[in-house]
Amino acid sequence: MRVTIKDVAKLAGVSPSTVTRVVQNKSSISDETKKRVRKAMKELNYHPNLNARSLVSSYTQVIGVVLPDDSDAFYQNPFFPSVFRGIAQVASEFHYAIQIATGKNEKERMEAISQMVLGKRVDGLIFLYSQENDPLVKMVSEEQFPFLILGKSLSPFIPLVDNDNIQAGYDATEYFIKNGCCNIAFIGGSKRLFVTQDRYKGYQKALEDYKLESDPQNTAFVNEFLEEKGYQFTKRLLSHDSKIDAIITTDSLLAEGVCEYLKEQHLTIPTLSFDSIKPKLDLAAYVDINTLELGRISFKTILQIINDTKENRQICYRQLIPHRIIEQ
Repeated sequence: MRVTIKDVAKLAGVSPSTVTRVVQNKSSISDETKKRVRKAMKELNYHPNLNARSLVSSYTQVIGVVLPDDSDAFYQNPFFPSVFRGIAQVASEFHYAIQIATGKNEKERMEAISQMVLGKRVDGLIFLYSQENDPLVKMVSEEQFPFLILGKSLSPFIPLVDNDNIQAGYDATEYFIKNGCCNIAFIGGSKRLFVTQDRYKGYQKALEDYKLESDPQNTAFVNEFLEEKGYQFTKRLLSHDSKIDAIITTDSLLAEGVCEYLKEQHLTIPTLSFDSIKPKLDLAAYVDINTLELGRISFKTILQIINDTKENRQICYRQLIPHRIIEQ
């Protein structure tokens, strides 16, 4: 026998209309009531008719997730699956589906999100990256469509969820300095990415505060987060300066290449990377950027933005997720 909304209402001790508002995630319903209704839905194995709901409420019950590109670097990088898992966890709690927007280049990705936005196929968008002068973000913003970016924006009007990457870069560098290192190399991603810029700023600030020389030859920036790039740039850095006594990488894939080169050359140079899952690498430490929580908070925030848009409220949410250094 099919479970109805009335069955859920009876078990939760609320009216059927309250169950409907919980399914719609209305802000007028208290968190306590939402938890009670969702518990009843779970116990009864009740699944709302999302198509019917979309016709009545204009909600699609779908969130679009925009990937940076369709390259091997994305699929190999553990950052994105971890963030995506956090997004999916909360999406499941709120009975939302997820639609991916990607493409081999910017043109293809623009086409994908244009269809989502202009065709109203999703309720909102989460960008899993941030970069300067992004035409995709510009288009969505001009359409006044609910969205947020996972990262940094120079505009005070763009909602975001991020780490304090300047402080994280500073803390990573300070960790090595306090362990007696004074010739620290830095290997980062593309300079177009805010995350690279900010972690590098933190690195430079720590060197400056501790009166250590900043040698531009001891820094490298790669266009792709790939193991081979970490290998190549470590080789290049050490050929320039054999006295490097610590290496900071901004990504675990780059760190794999660094560790491979050091092992091949029988070198012992402490290395640090940024991750959220304990790396299976010989690292001195890693900066836990809490990617699961980044994903979870991103989804909760986009739902709030969607509700605000429906109720003509304009609030720019900018949330920072804390990081910590974990020694291996």
